[in-house]
Amino acid sequence: RLMRAIRFAVQLDFQIEEKTADAIKKHASLLQVIAEERIRDELIKIILTDKAKEGMEMLENLGLLQYIIPELREGIGIGQNKHHIYNVWEHNLRSLDYAVKKNYSLEIRLAALLHDVGKPRTKGGDGPDSTFYNHEVVGAKMTQKILDQLHFPKDLRDKVVHLVRYHLFYYNVGEVTEAGVRRFLRRVGPENVDDLLKVREADRI
Repeated sequence: RLMRAIRFAVQLDFQIEEKTADAIKKHASLLQVIAEERIRDELIKIILTDKAKEGMEMLENLGLLQYIIPELREGIGIGQNKHHIYNVWEHNLRSLDYAVKKNYSLEIRLAALLHDVGKPRTKGGDGPDSTFYNHEVVGAKMTQKILDQLHFPKDLRDKVVHLVRYHLFYYNVGEVTEAGVRRFLRRVGPENVDDLLKVREADRI
């Protein structure tokens, strides 16, 4: 019910009444005794709504996200570099929001939400020249752990992990050779290219 209140709010465009919101905050830790499968099912329903971004923000604001995907919270307030104007948390939510607006699949929405989850743990330096070397590798491992803990089906988990792992593929026109393209296709699988482009689009936009 803690999560369902948020799901109803984003599904039906409701506001959560103040006393109800206070009660959710007060009892948020009770999520720890709920089966992961039930948490997963409510999370999926939130992410598949048109207001998934707002739903994720509500999960955080009401103290629930720390019991669902605490790794996402590591990006709160973590600045990026000259290529970004939003912190890691905001960037991940905006990427999810773009995937929602394009009506992309659950796999793409999850990959968009989690694609930079590894950045806080790989950040080097600070300011406009800070780096996040190998954040896609670290993020893929974190994504696998997150989805395993929530008991997502193996096929979906493997797909999302693969998209997070390879979301940084290099594609500059005029610089990538035909041989490079062939190596890329062997590495990621031709069947994944369209979905990788969708994740990259959500990331860039």
